[in-house]
Amino acid sequence: MSFFKTARCAIVATFLYGLLAAAPTLAADELLVYVFAGDVPAAGTEVQLDQTIVGKTSEDGSLLVDISGQGTHIVTVEANGGAITARFVSRAGQLVDAVVQLESGETFVDVYGQTESNMERKSAAEGTLNIRVLQGDSVATNESIYIAGLGASLTTNSSGEASITLPRGRYRTQVAEKTANLRVVGGLTRSVVLKIDESAMMMQVAAPTLEEVIVIASFDPAGLELSERDTTNIVDTIGVELLARFADSDVAASVVRVPGVSVQDDKYVFIRGLGGRYVSATLNNATMPSTNPSKRTVPLDLFPSNFVNQLDVKKTFLTHMPGESTGGNLAINTKTFPDERVLGMSIQGGYTTDLTGETVFVDALEGDFDQMGWDDGARSADPALAAISDMLNSGEAVDSTTGQVFTLDDATAGELRRAGALLMKDGFDPSFESAAPSGKMGLNFGDLFLLDASEVGVYAAMNYSNDWSKRDDGERYTYESQGEVADNFLYRQYTNTVQFNGFLSVGWNVGDHTFEWNTVASRVTESQLERSVGQEGDEFQALLRQTIQWEERQYLSTQLAGSHFLNDLGSVSLEWQATVSQADRYAPDRREYDFSATSSATDPEALKSQYDFQQPNDQQSELFNGFILEPGTIVRRYDDLVDDNIDVSAQLGWDVFDAGESFGKLSTGIQLIFRERTSESATYGFNVNQVRDDLLRTSNLLVSDVVYSCDSTSSSVQCGSATEGGISNDPNSGLVFVDKTLASDSYDAELEYNSAFAMYDHTFNASWQVVVGGRYETYKQTTDTFSLQGSGGAVQSLIDEDSFLPSLGVNWFVTESQQVRFALSQTVARPDFKEAANATFYDNEFNVRVRGNPFLEISDILNADLRWEWYLSEMDSVSVALFYKDMDKPIERVVQAASGSAGNSRTFQNSDSGELFGVEVDGRFEFPLGDGYDQSLFVAFNGAYIESEVSAANQEARALQGQPEYTANLIFGFDSISAGHQLTLLLNQNGKSIADVGVSGQPDVFLEPRLDLNMVYRFNMSDSLTLKAKLENLLDEEVKYSQGGQVFQVYRRGSSVQLGFDWQF
Repeated sequence: MSFFKTARCAIVATFLYGLLAAAPTLAADELLVYVFAGDVPAAGTEVQLDQTIVGKTSEDGSLLVDISGQGTHIVTVEANGGAITARFVSRAGQLVDAVVQLESGETFVDVYGQTESNMERKSAAEGTLNIRVLQGDSVATNESIYIAGLGASLTTNSSGEASITLPRGRYRTQVAEKTANLRVVGGLTRSVVLKIDESAMMMQVAAPTLEEVIVIASFDPAGLELSERDTTNIVDTIGVELLARFADSDVAASVVRVPGVSVQDDKYVFIRGLGGRYVSATLNNATMPSTNPSKRTVPLDLFPSNFVNQLDVKKTFLTHMPGESTGGNLAINTKTFPDERVLGMSIQGGYTTDLTGETVFVDALEGDFDQMGWDDGARSADPALAAISDMLNSGEAVDSTTGQVFTLDDATAGELRRAGALLMKDGFDPSFESAAPSGKMGLNFGDLFLLDASEVGVYAAMNYSNDWSKRDDGERYTYESQGEVADNFLYRQYTNTVQFNGFLSVGWNVGDHTFEWNTVASRVTESQLERSVGQEGDEFQALLRQTIQWEERQYLSTQLAGSHFLNDLGSVSLEWQATVSQADRYAPDRREYDFSATSSATDPEALKSQYDFQQPNDQQSELFNGFILEPGTIVRRYDDLVDDNIDVSAQLGWDVFDAGESFGKLSTGIQLIFRERTSESATYGFNVNQVRDDLLRTSNLLVSDVVYSCDSTSSSVQCGSATEGGISNDPNSGLVFVDKTLASDSYDAELEYNSAFAMYDHTFNASWQVVVGGRYETYKQTTDTFSLQGSGGAVQSLIDEDSFLPSLGVNWFVTESQQVRFALSQTVARPDFKEAANATFYDNEFNVRVRGNPFLEISDILNADLRWEWYLSEMDSVSVALFYKDMDKPIERVVQAASGSAGNSRTFQNSDSGELFGVEVDGRFEFPLGDGYDQSLFVAFNGAYIESEVSAANQEARALQGQPEYTANLIFGFDSISAGHQLTLLLNQNGKSIADVGVSGQPDVFLEPRLDLNMVYRFNMSDSLTLKAKLENLLDEEVKYSQGGQVFQVYRRGSSVQLGFDWQF
């Protein structure tokens, strides 16, 4: 589609503009402290910030202080009973409200950005401003007061006063063409006096006397920003502060800290034991497609953590969420409005044990832009290969000048086969080099621009990384149905990963309207090479296997979004978004081949014990006896998968009822999704007469010893007096080109996914909340490919079903600090394009082929959740949850029934039914150390115990595929504020889970438990420079899979050290 090509160019071009913005406006970080003795303002109270006296409160109990530096701060108020201390974390340009009650010793802190969208402010606590305008010594009656962002003005009464209730924040206020910034504090009524001095450019803001304070209201802690405490369903939230603390580079590494969440292969998320088709992911309310054909879920390593403002893991379904949110919905919210002008840079380097500086095998093919993660065509298929294949398959050639059709004779066909083989002969043997240290660099820029009646925010970020990873001490086995060993290999794998990401967001607040433009470009490129030696499972001969793969995964998205108040009261609101995106997986030139020893000439065990992976084969040729290149295994495969997506949604909210402690809100909305996929694949190889083993023999186990050409430019040692061997025009005398592409390898697919929902949320007497709703979805997915049997006729998978998905939530606010949540809902799980297509793709975890199943059916799921939450303080909380899911026809990945090496492949099937239930515990606590709260210990723990039972024909009851027996996280943190140190220790372990279901007597393949330990250290060297270090995978425990109680696959990744700096200019 030309539209998407144009959009792709436009998306990439926007990032340069984002870093060249106009002159910025700088705002200070401010702390506003209010101190009360009961209901009376406490004037003259001494306040300290970070153990430095910053002043005393005025007559209305307030003190306004500039904050120096971002990070953790301590505010201390001196009282008769001793010092009252509170801690908060703020970023540059943020505002902080702190309310202190001297009698009870309670403190309430609210941290928020100076500029927020309408919807963000709508969820904040409200405060009241009483404004009195004086002109000289006289009151100014009938004077208009304009407050930016409201779209309306106030008028003073006969006493020169006006009053307004607003969400907390700082507001630019204009009277008689003069401006002042006024602060609204949630839960409080503030009185200010504005004095107009005609000779000044600004108004004077006078602190009110005690007599001028009309009302001092009690503080209401509901002014905190959206968190799991304030949501209608069960949500776990990771904000920017925790993202910084964990120092995770991407979203996938961060969400593993959430209770009940596990991550597979460093990028695929499971929530409460459910992943893939059971977990939906949204980016700024737009549904994301997956860029990896081997997985159903979105690979979250595409999204760097510095793009993210907040991560919400929503574990219970509400009707405004996608209907496939059975396990949950991962909502990624990116940054839009910066808190002030920011310009930052980060640099990081890393070292991995037994990898950095060591010799590694790499792809011999190189392009000019490999270091940027772009293949420049060095690996793309020569167009002549497709043309040659077409002519050989049809037996005809067409004269491009005259259009005349010629029938191919044997000689011409032979020369075409020779020409095709010549185009394919290079790049099979690996090169060797030293693995460089990992490197990462990031840039970010943001600013606020204040216009006459509106404000514009710009945020842009760009990241680049280049690092190496490994699988060392690898073992891989397959088994016959009775448990006998079939394949038996040692292997090693090296991967060079290049990531390049860009993000640009522009926000515009004008009156009651907020508009946003969000653009994301994210690329992950992996150059991977794997070598394995051992025994194959068919003839039980010694075998050496190699796989080379270059894979580019890309996600491009541009979005327009808006939020609006449609009436003066703000009780009717509209949110909408329109997103155009493209997900692309480009895997050019996957190269595979096997060398096998004939007649047991080489002992497999001896080969395994003596083979040196870090040496070329021709330097250890004494190990190889009787080896030939297996002609059926040497292939080059070219894949290109493109998803084009359009996602449009709108949601209307109406506060239909408000009587103080009882209130209700009605929400309704629609979502329209259109997705189009083109997946193209071609596989080419070589053919030779199988009787001619002599043409395939080599003592060096180099492909170039077998696949070569003898012409005037050839330097092959095989050329000389030999008249046969190498590339030929006749399979009886050498290797010739053959097209191995199957008709089912490529497929086209379309999805039309439309939905509408309605939801009513009612709170009774501030004690009970009931949320009820329904979602209606129409889903039509068409996948077109071809059959492998018979004449290879067309095969279409059609899923055309409508679903009504109800939900009910009941929340009981037991006390001010405790609440109980109950939820009941219906969701669905549907096969996606690749699962429904009769086409093959590769799973890089096991290096196996996976084939879709065009006969899969939709799975319906009933969900029930119960959770108790206790918020002991602003920092301390405990929660316990129970959950249950009843599944009809769950979709699972299974091992295909076959013997030997042929059994090492996968497909999908519907089981009959399944049940899943579990308990989840979460706790977070902070312990002050010493005096003044300058040091503290932070402890967080969460875990889930999960059980499931699946029933399927001819199988015993077992657990659901992908569901771990448990998940557990333990986090220790130490903070020293004055010294600028922060140390965090993170432990994670997931229980045993089924990776692939065994069928027809085959045992299941299990992923075994593994303990992961990481340590993060941050040192604030100055207000603008931070040193950060991270030790990853300190225990370096094995990644182990088992089958039937025996090892299926095992490897180690190695430990790594990362050291870097964050610099805010």
